[in-house]
Amino acid sequence: MVLNQPAGRDPAAGKRAKAFAGSNGLGAQPHDFESFRKMDPLEQRRQIREGMEAIIIDRVAKELLHIPVQTLLSGLGLPSSTILRKISKEERLSGPESDRVARVLYVFEQAAEVFEDDTLAAEWMQRPHMELGGLRPLEVLDSQPGYDRVRDLLLRVIHGVSA
Repeated sequence: MVLNQPAGRDPAAGKRAKAFAGSNGLGAQPHDFESFRKMDPLEQRRQIREGMEAIIIDRVAKELLHIPVQTLLSGLGLPSSTILRKISKEERLSGPESDRVARVLYVFEQAAEVFEDDTLAAEWMQRPHMELGGLRPLEVLDSQPGYDRVRDLLLRVIHGVSA
């Protein structure tokens, strides 16, 4: 998985990330979005392998994408009962589970930069796209090829090619 973020982040990206970190337990923890984004790729890799705290699933669903947690879990192909238990017991996600969450974070941030709006980014991630076989970007982030295709679609938007 490509872990580097696009260069030239817009000023609002920092505000979005700080708002995401918020005050309900994520703060400057290594698993919060802002801290994770600032890590170098090898540190991100380590964090993914060790596992993010499961609460990040709840935060991503509710605060970034504005969708029910179940919708995010279903889209990523993650088992609801297992993840909800991990959230309630304040456990960590497995490496593969964390990798899927990281993909959502990367794509959301890139989409927010492309569309210059968090709401539009979240809506784009939930809209079916012909280029994805009628699936939503969120539904294909469970695999590297799906992740690569979604990033490619965003690059096409940047370069003015219909996506």
